[in-house]
Amino acid sequence: MSWMEGTGPVKDVGAHGISKGLSKDWYSGDSTHKNNRKEILKSDFWDVIDNPLFEVAAGALGHDWGDWIKDAKGKVGTSPNDGSTIVYAIVSPGMQSLHQLAGLAPKSPNEYKQMTMDEAIAKGLDYEPAKTTRFQNKKTGEIVNELIPPWDQGSARNQATLKALGGISDPVRAEAARLFGDDWKKGWKELRDWGVTDNTIAGELDKMSGWLSDIVNVNDHLHPIIREGPKGEHYGIEGDIWEHYGLDKDPEPPKELDWDSYDKKMQLKTTVKSTVTYGTPTGIKPVDLHGG
Repeated sequence: MSWMEGTGPVKDVGAHGISKGLSKDWYSGDSTHKNNRKEILKSDFWDVIDNPLFEVAAGALGHDWGDWIKDAKGKVGTSPNDGSTIVYAIVSPGMQSLHQLAGLAPKSPNEYKQMTMDEAIAKGLDYEPAKTTRFQNKKTGEIVNELIPPWDQGSARNQATLKALGGISDPVRAEAARLFGDDWKKGWKELRDWGVTDNTIAGELDKMSGWLSDIVNVNDHLHPIIREGPKGEHYGIEGDIWEHYGLDKDPEPPKELDWDSYDKKMQLKTTVKSTVTYGTPTGIKPVDLHGG
C-alpha cells in the first residue's frame, strides 16, 4: 500500500478515507483490507502493529509510527510471551489447613508480586499472566488495570492478595466503595482490552481506533455513487464514464498560441471605417466622437 499520495484520478476524490490520508484501495473488497478494517473494532496491540490503517491514524494524531512502536515495545515487550513482559509471580502459595481441606474455611490466597517473566523464571517462581483488562471509574474517570476487578476488591477472600499487591489504600477506589457500596461494578465500566498492561499505550490505541471508526462510519453511510463515484451505467454510457469523457488521464499542459493567429483569421490589421450612424434628438448636442 502507498499512503498520502494525493487524490489521483478524479474517481478517487469521493472516498472520505482517502481525503484523510488512507490509500485509494483501503475500502476495497480485498480480504487484506477487510481484515485491516476488522481490527479497528476487534484486535489487540500485537495485531495492529502491522496494520497500515493504524499507521495512518497514528500519523494523524501526531505520532511517528516507527518511534511509537519502538517506545511501546520497550514498555510491554516485543511479543505477548516476551521475557520482559510483566507477570504476577506467586511469591507465597496459598496454604490449606485441616479446616480448609474439610471445606470449613476458604483456602488462604496466594501472595503475588509484580515482576518480569524473566525475573520470575530466574527465581524459580510460578506466575500468572498480568491482567490486561481495563476498568474505568464512571464518576472520576480513573482507569485501573488489576489482577482483581475493582468492584471485587472489597470481598474478604481477596484481602490477602490485595495486601500483597499494595492494598486498596488508593483514595479514589475508597471513594468508589463509599459511593457504590458492596456492588462496586455499578461504578465501573470495562474498556477495550488491547492485550497490554500499559494504560498510556492502551489509551493512545483507543484514540487511533476512534479516529478510524469515524472514517469507517462516514464511508459506510455514504451512497455508493458518492463513495465509489459515478459509473457509466448510471448515465447510459457503456464502459468507464471517466474514460468516456477523457477524465481518467491528467490533462495535457497548455500549448503556446501563435501570436498572430487571431489576426490571420480575423484580419485585424486592416482598419475599416464605420458607417454606423445614430440620430440625435432635437435639443441634444451631438457627441464629437473624434474630437480632442
